Amino acid sequence: MTAKHPDDEIDNIIWSEIESSDSKGDFICYVIHSPANAKFLENAKQRIDTEPDPDSLVPVKYPNAIRRIEELARKNDAVASFHMGKIHALGIAVPQNLPEGIRWYEKAVELGEPRAHANLGWFYQSGYGVTKNPQKAFELLSYAAEHGVLSAKAAIGIMLLKGETTEPDSVTGLKKLEEAFNEGYLNAGNHLSDIYFEGKYVEKNIEQAHRWLWNVANCGDERSMAILGHYLITGSHGKKDTDTGLKLMHKAIEKRFLPAYLWLGTLYKKGNGVEQNLKKALDLFKEGVLVGEKDCEKAISILLAEQNITGINTPKSFH
Repeated sequence: MTAKHPDDEIDNIIWSEIESSDSKGDFICYVIHSPANAKFLENAKQRIDTEPDPDSLVPVKYPNAIRRIEELARKNDAVASFHMGKIHALGIAVPQNLPEGIRWYEKAVELGEPRAHANLGWFYQSGYGVTKNPQKAFELLSYAAEHGVLSAKAAIGIMLLKGETTEPDSVTGLKKLEEAFNEGYLNAGNHLSDIYFEGKYVEKNIEQAHRWLWNVANCGDERSMAILGHYLITGSHGKKDTDTGLKLMHKAIEKRFLPAYLWLGTLYKKGNGVEQNLKKALDLFKEGVLVGEKDCEKAISILLAEQNITGINTPKSFH
């Protein structure tokens, strides 16, 4: 039997209200809101794609769900209070109201909700909507990290590396980031890769940097595949392996990381790390447009203008 997730009740409330809606806006709000372990995310995305009225962007039934969530929050439900904070902080089906969002987050913190600790901690770390306070940020994020919010554990690691509240502590900082990655927060691996590439808080180590990027890519993260592929094709980050880089880039495309069409097409256009091939560049840009990569439309226009041609048909000079 699958364990019940804390957000299940919120998820069910929202979907029960918007399932019969004709408004694209309701389903856009659901995707933005994305309750943890959201059961209806694919349904919502499909409704966004198939809803016939392109102008139906105003949420119609989402406010009903918000009223029901607020009723729970006013009964000191920690999860509902957290979601009220998120709704107002992001402006989900309501005008964005950061002070109101912070007020709800603070209530959720009092009730012990770890994600509210994390979100409020990031606000205090950045000074977003509150007076910047690294020490308070560290305390809030530490609570969240200790209660299972892996992104907060990674944030604590970075704060320790930077020495935001004490003297820099690279040993503990790296350990926190590695723990977050090993426990399932893949972006911690990207942070570690960047840290070793930059050599800002630890000694620069190209081998370690590539190893961490490989770790994330090997977990199936298509964005990291494309980034690593780009690095290896161009040799821009200390290693060059064109064949492996191309395989990674194409794998990212297969996994529908849409920017990879633009990235790889641009490499062929410029001859950066690969032999210049304007036909391959144009083909990749066209494929990108077909799957919804909007930036590829601009890339095609620029490429065609630069070649002083009209229309998309590829002339012999593109071969």
